Amino acid sequence: MQTDQKPSAPRSLEQWQTDAYFRILGVTLDANNTVKGGQKLLYLSGLAEELRDEGEKEPFLVTAHNLDRLLVARLTMESADPSMASSYPAAMLNATVFDYLLTCWRKASDVRKNLISRGKGDPTATNERVHAVDALRSLLVSYAGLILQMPDMFPQLETDPVTQKPRAIGSDQLASRLLNDPDLPEGLPDEFTLELISRFTGDGLESIFGPPLQAIADRMKQETIITDFRTPLRALTRLVEIKPFAAMLHTLPNWDPTPPPPVRVNPMQTQPPAEAPQLEVISLLGPFFRISAFPDDVPQVAETFFSHPDQRSRSDIESAVASIRGTMQVDRALISGDGIMWGLAEAGRGLCEPFIDVRGSKIDKIDTNYFRSTDRLNFKADTKINATQEESDAYYGSVTRTEGSAAKPASFITEIFYLTLTLMHLGPIRSYVNHNEFVRRLKEVLGQVNRIREDQSRWAGTPQGPLNELILKRASDSLSKMQAHKLAYDAHLLDPITLSNHMRFYNFVMSWVIRLADPKHNHPWTTVQLPLPDEIPEVFRMLPEWVMEDVLEFFIFVGRFGYEAHVLASNSTDELVTFIVTFLRSSKYIKNPYLKAKLVEILFFFTFPMYQGVPGDLDATLNSNPVALEHLVPAIMAFYVDVEQTGVSSQFYDKFNIRYNISQVMKTIWNHPTHRAKLREESQNTDRFTRFVNMLMSDVTYLLDESLSKLADIHRIQVEMGNAATWEAKTPQQRQEIEGNLRSLERQATSYVALGNETVHMLKYMTAEVVDPFMSPEIVDRLAAMLDYNLAQLVGPKCTELKVSKPEKYHFQPRVLLSELIDIYLNLSERKEFVLAVSRDGRSYNKAYFSKAANIMLRFSLKGQDEVVSLGRFVDRVEEAVKSGAEEEEELGDVPDEFLGNTIRAHLLGDTRDPFNRAPLTMEMVVPDDALKQRIQDWRSAARQK
Repeated sequence: MQTDQKPSAPRSLEQWQTDAYFRILGVTLDANNTVKGGQKLLYLSGLAEELRDEGEKEPFLVTAHNLDRLLVARLTMESADPSMASSYPAAMLNATVFDYLLTCWRKASDVRKNLISRGKGDPTATNERVHAVDALRSLLVSYAGLILQMPDMFPQLETDPVTQKPRAIGSDQLASRLLNDPDLPEGLPDEFTLELISRFTGDGLESIFGPPLQAIADRMKQETIITDFRTPLRALTRLVEIKPFAAMLHTLPNWDPTPPPPVRVNPMQTQPPAEAPQLEVISLLGPFFRISAFPDDVPQVAETFFSHPDQRSRSDIESAVASIRGTMQVDRALISGDGIMWGLAEAGRGLCEPFIDVRGSKIDKIDTNYFRSTDRLNFKADTKINATQEESDAYYGSVTRTEGSAAKPASFITEIFYLTLTLMHLGPIRSYVNHNEFVRRLKEVLGQVNRIREDQSRWAGTPQGPLNELILKRASDSLSKMQAHKLAYDAHLLDPITLSNHMRFYNFVMSWVIRLADPKHNHPWTTVQLPLPDEIPEVFRMLPEWVMEDVLEFFIFVGRFGYEAHVLASNSTDELVTFIVTFLRSSKYIKNPYLKAKLVEILFFFTFPMYQGVPGDLDATLNSNPVALEHLVPAIMAFYVDVEQTGVSSQFYDKFNIRYNISQVMKTIWNHPTHRAKLREESQNTDRFTRFVNMLMSDVTYLLDESLSKLADIHRIQVEMGNAATWEAKTPQQRQEIEGNLRSLERQATSYVALGNETVHMLKYMTAEVVDPFMSPEIVDRLAAMLDYNLAQLVGPKCTELKVSKPEKYHFQPRVLLSELIDIYLNLSERKEFVLAVSRDGRSYNKAYFSKAANIMLRFSLKGQDEVVSLGRFVDRVEEAVKSGAEEEEELGDVPDEFLGNTIRAHLLGDTRDPFNRAPLTMEMVVPDDALKQRIQDWRSAARQK
């Protein structure tokens, strides 16, 4: 006889915190429950026996009065006890006591964060749980400080069980953590550091941090301006920003080392105390302040940068000085101002005017070997466009002259061109880059002021009010000063005449650089033929990378800050377009992935509409320049694929920004029939275009998923904040953390939605133009699944989770997005492969979603009646395919495991490396498994005959 099961009663606070403490500490008091959520728990048999003797009821509960006993019981367990090895992870058993406590603190912090960010229901219950976790965190910090002071307080292994070498315990083990990034597992989290300092201020703080701080100072003694001095400096900076720590510093014995007692030679004479040079080394902060480029302090600087000064030109020495100053990031008041560098650069540019005409009539007068042969300028050690340092040394070292002989005099055109190129690099271009950095800092200060003002109503009238008022005033004063400085910068840097003069110079430089890469060395007299040969000319490879970077930095500056100066409108833009297309079409000529990205960034800036209905400055040139008409589309499509793997750590996120820029450029040129024809032509190259389509598909899938999930999170927080009673019940700290999380989500959502919108739009118009590549077996099923999933998100039962306040703030237009998804369905609806792919999508496909979407299309006039009817016919064909597929699946039965899995072709669409050894791999290198193919065919035939 069945009986109704009663719903389980909600857990009490004591039950919840007991489970939480067990999970965090990795322990249990129940011998029959040593695994929780896949985590092995250590059974504390001794404590359990004590509690039984004391008459405690089982299951034992851990509360505030016995939490300390639980932690001490775990810490007093012998790590080397063999009985523990089989039931507990070795990594935790072998950890030092401090490492174990820090790991537990991190876990407790994660629990606390989840409670605050995901807390639902009774706010009182949430606060009680947070308080329980905070009690454990405080206890962990206390014992961490004690074990750092008294490492023998609890048993722990003093040798590493793997290497059998002695390991640092006590306060000595803090040094390596402080030198690491605080956000890494090997580092010391900033919040933990703050809690540790707060807990032990006046209670042994100097014994905890004194030894590791001395170790950091000792590390600093080993560093110079040309080595890694920033790591120990950052460690010290993070600590002294905490007021109690800074106040403690002067109490340390090595803050001001006592000089040794004087040694009396005779009654009238004493040995002098330690001199200043000794104090620089033996005092605590001396090693941090002695970093400089002075040769008395660091002889290596003189040896490295200024060897053989009598054999080097003044310009060469000035270049070395600039390198040192760049390393030091010195106060600009101590170095040559922008004015003199601008004056010199402008003088050189004026002397170049007679030979930098548009036709490049005297471009052949410039000696391409000047950098290699001159003594006036020396950039031999600079990074080259596409050469290693060893190759560069061999190239520049191969020029020999008779001892005592001078270099062959260069022509005036050659001398003044290279000098101006260098002066522009050291002067105006550096000013443009500095201006960009200054604007970034200005935005940070503006954001800080705005955040303080937004929170003013909350802290006004509180004890923190006067301090916050002072912070706001100082930040506002700083902001006002920076804004005034920006106006002064802009008055000089954004002068249209100056910018136009600089563009004319760099137009000539771009033609000259292409001429170096041109195998015929005849550009611009005869336009370069693309793509360039695989073999890169040596004279181009050995060019300093900054030559190309300066060109790009100039146009990026104009695109970001000088658009309204209409510089491009008053100058020829063919050189710029030819330059960009040349090195995107033959991107292997440029080694640095960031330089390639800047090529696309410039196209984005100058194709983005200036105002509503006003085209960008490059629109006309991109639609008329012969090089662009022939090569722009294949160039940016190839680069869209190439950025998948740039070789840098940030490639995953970089690619989305680059591809967003590419999508904007594609949208701009799409209306020109020649560009669309090039797309159709490129689609005939099946392998290359299918890779492009695969990347496009992957981006749409990821970006839409991230966009919609972030919007759902924003919706949840907005609902929570909209409930006044629930919101006011939270503590100020909880509200602050939730608001901070909301700001982070809003930034992410804005970025992802904007990127997703453009990628979906590109997918829409490309499927309208070419269909075959989207029907390949490796693509069509993923495409169908992606469309079905996002259709379900927009019109399915969870669509209400996407209703956010002010959706336009995040560029979120759900009806437009839905309309474009329906357009993609319609673009592909006549193809049987697509119909079958949709029918195979058992996860997201639902006929009802299409009916709801059709109603929305009609209600808001997003689609005409004919399009809705076409959509209905497509769904009918899918339903027929679903029925047929079900019958075939029933007919075939279970598919053997050996016939399942992705193909190597599908893998190579996203990654051109062998999945097993990461070696380069192409489809031409793959050997078909004909025997497996035959077995599959035989199995299908046999299954149908049953």
